[in-house]
Amino acid sequence: MKCPFLRETTVKYCQASAFRKMIVEAGSDTGRERCSSSSYIECAAAAPLLHGEPQGERCPFLHDAQVEYCGAASVTKFIPASDALLCRCNSDSHFYCELYLAHADPMGDRLPAKAYESLETEVGDTPVVDGILVPPHLSYAPNHMWLDVAEDGFCHVGIDGFLAKVVGTVDKVSFVTSSAIARPVAVLTVKGVDLQMVFPNPMQRTAANVYLRTNPAKLTADPYGAGWLFEGFEPARPGGSAGDTVREGLISGESAVAWIRGEAARLSDFAHECISRPEPDGTRLMADGGRFVPGIAASLERDDLINLSNDFFALHAAWRRSM
Repeated sequence: MKCPFLRETTVKYCQASAFRKMIVEAGSDTGRERCSSSSYIECAAAAPLLHGEPQGERCPFLHDAQVEYCGAASVTKFIPASDALLCRCNSDSHFYCELYLAHADPMGDRLPAKAYESLETEVGDTPVVDGILVPPHLSYAPNHMWLDVAEDGFCHVGIDGFLAKVVGTVDKVSFVTSSAIARPVAVLTVKGVDLQMVFPNPMQRTAANVYLRTNPAKLTADPYGAGWLFEGFEPARPGGSAGDTVREGLISGESAVAWIRGEAARLSDFAHECISRPEPDGTRLMADGGRFVPGIAASLERDDLINLSNDFFALHAAWRRSM
């Protein structure tokens, strides 16, 4: 699907000029400018190349081109149009473009993730479990990463709403450099602890959302939109045939809703265990039920945070579930 803000137009430019400036063509310009009339022979840029000899009624250095540009951008930038050009604007990948998200608002009110914490049923067609959005069009890895595969095979990967709610605030996002086809890896730094997030299936990674390095808050504020981590393609099977390995072992549909509900209950038990652990002086706090609070990671000691990461978000969590 093409982005609704992608525009096309025809521009003209001078090939003889030292600087290429694209000007949108207008029918009223024809015959009323030097380049499209016999006066082009007097042009300082064209005359030396023509050696004083006119070559037709229109300057031979005046060229036309079909270009595309973003109608949502504050500054217009023309890009040569090409059907073969692999571009986010010409595919479903535009759903993860910040300009599109800001203008089209595909999730309705486009509220931050914390705005759904008090909801329990659904937002439109999107189920909500303990204030956690579970978009039905996505597939989920058992270590709480999501996958979106478009009709053209383009993939996006990020963290799910459960992980975003647990972490609350991420201090730093780093990306681990890997080969073209590998399991994408990101490192989230929370309270000085590095949480290594590894997508369990290999994919042909083409880019990482490096903007998160300067604004890591988007990772948890909009985990299913501007907070995406990786984009790429599903690798082909041996022999060149297309496969479905990128979805292998992932959870989707109603199973994902039930799984998130179970994970929320399991995390509440984890929190109760941490609270009821005896203090050095023998004092023990009794857990009185309830569910975990958003941003619980900030309330945990370093060892508990590491245990939380190992139990819920480490790669072996995905492997353990698939066994």
